[in-house]
Amino acid sequence: MSRAILALVTVFIFGCETKNDKLFWVDKPSGHENDLLFLVESTNVAQLQGDSLRLFLTQSEFENINMLPTSYKNFGQLRKEENFKVFVLLQEIDTLGGDYHFLIRTYDNNYKIIDSFELATWDEHQKKFCYGSINRDLLIERECDDKEVNDIMQITREGKIVNTSFHKP
Repeated sequence: MSRAILALVTVFIFGCETKNDKLFWVDKPSGHENDLLFLVESTNVAQLQGDSLRLFLTQSEFENINMLPTSYKNFGQLRKEENFKVFVLLQEIDTLGGDYHFLIRTYDNNYKIIDSFELATWDEHQKKFCYGSINRDLLIERECDDKEVNDIMQITREGKIVNTSFHKP
């Protein structure tokens, strides 16, 4: 009996520590709970407009924002390093069924985009669903329903997002 209690306490302690280590995450749906749709539909984050759009988007994203009506929201700065910043943006594309993308994006100190990675996706039309997290060590993990292997990315000291996944042959 005491071994079972010790095992449960150990799982609880390390499970909580892992959650607390995350800067931002979107969990896979369970039952009637869907973190991604909840974050999209229930948060009170204003859409980026005007100069903010130019600041946070690529030139191509900015130029094509009205082709498929698309909006962006800034979910905030996750981290500031000496030579780069890490932000989470939500991209909402106005399509039937919902097309949402949470992006991890790095910028230099002049807000020039260094790199970008799609952390979480809910795309009804393409049937693409991904969920992920970024932790304090700037390690990004993403699981997609259509892939057997999870993506593991790392943000380098230069702000680049590089693949660190280990794939077995």
